[in-house]
Amino acid sequence: MIRKQIFIDERQNEELKRLAKKTGKSEGLLIREAVQRHLAEEKNADALWEALIERWSQSPVSTTPRTWTRDELYEERLGRFNADTH
Repeated sequence: MIRKQIFIDERQNEELKRLAKKTGKSEGLLIREAVQRHLAEEKNADALWEALIERWSQSPVSTTPRTWTRDELYEERLGRFNADTH
């Protein structure tokens, strides 16, 4: 094991002592478990992002050219909006 010195605030210290007493675990063990959970969550988050990126990269891309322009789309939607408000 490697020794680390950390600073925690007073509230965290009180909660850590309370949890150690409640669980019968040492404060050091509780801190190590918390670090391990955090690292596992980060690893899982990274794996999820990698899976999403992989999935997106395999999605078929449309090769059909679009038949409208942004201006045409805007005009069509603006026309519908004006028709709905009158």
